[in-house]
Amino acid sequence: MQESRRVKNVGVILRPHSTHIKPIFLDIQERLQKEEIAVALEHSGARMLGLDDSNSRSHDMSYICKYADMLFSIGGDGTLLSVARQSYGSNVPILGINSGRLGYLTVAMPNEIPHIIPRIKNGDYAVKSHLMLEGYVQESVNMETMQPLVALNEFLLSRASFSGMLELESYINGILFNHYRLDGLLVATPTGSSAYNISAGGSLVYPSCRNILLTPICAHALTQRPIILNDEFMITFKFKTAGTLICDGQQRVSISQGSVICIKAAPHNANLVELDSNSYFVRLRDKFGWGQLD
Repeated sequence: MQESRRVKNVGVILRPHSTHIKPIFLDIQERLQKEEIAVALEHSGARMLGLDDSNSRSHDMSYICKYADMLFSIGGDGTLLSVARQSYGSNVPILGINSGRLGYLTVAMPNEIPHIIPRIKNGDYAVKSHLMLEGYVQESVNMETMQPLVALNEFLLSRASFSGMLELESYINGILFNHYRLDGLLVATPTGSSAYNISAGGSLVYPSCRNILLTPICAHALTQRPIILNDEFMITFKFKTAGTLICDGQQRVSISQGSVICIKAAPHNANLVELDSNSYFVRLRDKFGWGQLD
């Protein structure tokens, strides 16, 4: 757990194509400024809300990550996943503010902001480090490595089209581990274990654990089962058929037959703000309806 500090500067990133967020942002901005906390709104959010020329001066992400003591992600889990990737390596803590349905990663609702702002100003919050994954794609023709991708939830290795199947050779630290024939394979973090991973039959893993989860999707053999590894391993996949790599459900890369993908624990974590020590279990209870009598 990272040590919290008093917040004097906040960077704000908004969910794209969501103009209904404008009243929420303006209220948050006003409350932050009343507490003498400076606000930097990210460029695309400012353009979306028509605030480029107003008092809400906007900035790019590189400036915001250098400037801010905390990032406010206003939207849903998808927005926070994008913010985690955009701010990767900066170690700036991210507070997820939910403007839609109940999520796992967003920990605050807009109506809670009046109580939250004094807390973050005084350093009354926790920051938990979440494992991220780093993936490299090597093309088979020249074996040049593409710019690495990072994911907070998961990498999905998927078939290239609706028909056919995906065929993979997988290696762990260079040792042949498995030969998969399936519709897709999830390589997930503990944070992502409650997302696509659980829908595919994988296990829930507490977010601060240091594990890498391999979860087959519709495998063509009953012996293919989910497996949980620690974060020390480099996992390599050779595509025997063409496929697709999808990062956090948001970035998509076409993978040609013969290409190789290497996935490992990323050097940097995502640092997410927690306001209550047991909030993860409360979110699980509310999302799944656990603890209720029939």
